[in-house]
Parts: sequence; structure tokens; C-alpha cells
Amino acid sequence: MLPFSYLLRNLLRRRVRTIVTIFGVAATTLLVIAMTAFAKGMHEAAEGNVRHDSVYLLGTSAEVDLVRSVVSRGHAEVAAASVGGVLEVGGVRAASVELHIATRNGTQIGLVRGVTPAAYLAHPHVTVVVGREPREPYEIMIGALAGPRMGLTPDEVAIGKTMEIERREFTIVGHFAAPGTVYEAELWGRLTDVMLVTKREDVSCVVLRLEDPSKLDEVRLFASRRPDLEIEAVPEPELMRQLASSLTPIAALAHWMAVMAVIAGAFACANTMFAAVLARTRELATLRSLGYSPTAVAVGLVQESVLVAFLGGAIGTLIALGIGAVSLRYPMGALLLEADLTSRATGLGAALLSGLLGGIVPAVRAVRLPLVEALGGRA
Repeated sequence: MLPFSYLLRNLLRRRVRTIVTIFGVAATTLLVIAMTAFAKGMHEAAEGNVRHDSVYLLGTSAEVDLVRSVVSRGHAEVAAASVGGVLEVGGVRAASVELHIATRNGTQIGLVRGVTPAAYLAHPHVTVVVGREPREPYEIMIGALAGPRMGLTPDEVAIGKTMEIERREFTIVGHFAAPGTVYEAELWGRLTDVMLVTKREDVSCVVLRLEDPSKLDEVRLFASRRPDLEIEAVPEPELMRQLASSLTPIAALAHWMAVMAVIAGAFACANTMFAAVLARTRELATLRSLGYSPTAVAVGLVQESVLVAFLGGAIGTLIALGIGAVSLRYPMGALLLEADLTSRATGLGAALLSGLLGGIVPAVRAVRLPLVEALGGRA
């Protein structure tokens, strides 16, 4: 095989072309990492922390769609107080009557959830990290991704600041986290306040946390026996599967973009190596005449291509680490793009694959030239 020092020296001989190719592969790697993290974030946002002991009571016309669900508040409160199998803690039932709405803040759309104190039992993923939950009139609590989703700076969502919701000022009293769920992109306020400012007389749903997942049949039986309440019981996994199905085409598009990025990287490496072969036709033929086999010469050219791709992949990975986590908005919420180990490994692997694919064809072409013609400089 050709010495590694010879391969490295060849890269330094064509510095401008090599540098351009390296940064092209770096951009490709960064795109693959972003698309991989995006697809993973979409999946986790929809199904990351689904609870099998959670059930949603939706309006019968909702078609398993939380946004379109409408339930009379009176019916919702009757269901929350009457349905069996619900977890109780300190005499409080984990049955949360909720209203889900979208509100505009300037040019951005915010997702608001009106809740009662029982919501913190029904949604155990939600943890207050700064401040407290809303207790007094016109107070709200901000999710970790709600600010970035609405284009607001950390100072604008700081504790004590106010935010206008439906022409009414709400005071920010807390921040909460709920990793791997759609809740983090929401604003939480008291149900009565949210209903008042939005002039709503109905709610969206009742969220139940059961004593045990096996109690689901009991909840479904209650809903079927009370047609007057106009509700249906939908377990959280089923509801999240509906959300995941709506996001599947977007995630598939992200994967295809990653594949196209690999192909683009392969073409960039192939272009560089074809230029190298044309410029070094006599040199490569001389190596063959000195005793190096066609296989050794071909492998050397592929190694050059892979080395260029590796350098580009490493730079792209370092750039992704430097950028860090980025929040990204989508219609149903927001997600966090994070270059985790899996995404970085995928990006670097894609870079190496593009280098391998981009080096094979030029290498084969170089060693298939008849030796006499190659020594004469005929490409």
C-alpha cells in the first residue's frame, strides 16, 4: 500500500481545492446532524414520554383531535368528579378540566392551557423549575420552549414580567419543564382566567390520571353510559399516535434530505478526486511501473477521498457542538434540536460514506487506463 505520508502530501499540493471540499463536506455533515436531530426531536415530542395511565375525555365530535375538542364545562366537571378509577392524592382527584387555545403575541402564536390545581397531579411530567404555579388572578407559568417558540428573549419571559394574552396583561410567576413532551411549548394559566379573557363557556377536555392502566375499561364504560355528557375516552398513547402520524411525513422528509446531503458530499469528493487523477496521470502510472499494484493505487486514491471527508466531517461535528441546542417551532408546539451522540455519529458516518463513494469511481478510472497511455499523459 502507498505510504500515508504520500497521501497527506498530495492533499497539501492542491490546498485550495482540498479546503473547499473539506468545508463542503462539513456543511453536509452539519445538515445530516440537523436532520437526524430534527427527526428524533419530532418523534420524542409526539411519543417521548407517553403515559399509559393517562386518559383524555374529549368531545364526541373531536375525532381524536385535542384542538377541535369541545366539552361543556358543566359536563366536564361532572365527568371529572364522577368517573371511577382516578388516582387520588390527599383527597384531590387527578382529574384536570382544561382549555387549550392559541393566542397571538405580536406576530407570533402562543399555545395557552387553562388548568385547575388538579392538572399538576394529572401531568406528573410537569415540574416547576423557577418561581411557582399560577395561584392568583391573571398569572401564567411559561414552558421551557414557549419563549423561543414565540420569538421572545429570556428577559421578556423573566419572573415578574407581564405578557399580553387576548388584550389582558398576565404576570409571569414561574417557569416549568416537561422534557420530551409537547407541554414545554405552552403557557399555563388558571382555567377561570383563560376562559374569561377568551370569552369561552366550554373547555377542551378532561385529563385523567388513573390508579392503574387497567382502569381504562372502567373509564370507557362511564363515557358510554353517559351519552348526555357527550364525551369519549381516549388513552394518551392513542392521542399521541395521532400527533405522531401527522409528523411522520415531516420526519421522512428530514431523512430524505439527509440522504441527499450524503449524495451531494459524494459528488464533491468525486469532483476533487477526478481533478486529482487528471492532474497526476503520469505520476500514478509511474507508481504502477515501480511495482505498486493497481489495487494499491486505487486504495490510495480512495483513502485520500476518505481523509478529506473525515476532516470535513470532524469540522462539521465540532460546529454542531459549538452551536449547541436550538429550539425549533412547529404548528403543534416546539422541539429542541440537540446534537447528541447518535446525531453526531450519524453525521460523521455520512461524511465518511460520501468520501468512500466519491473516491471509488475516480480510483477505478485511474487504474483502468493502459499503462503505456498513462505514462504518456493521456487521461
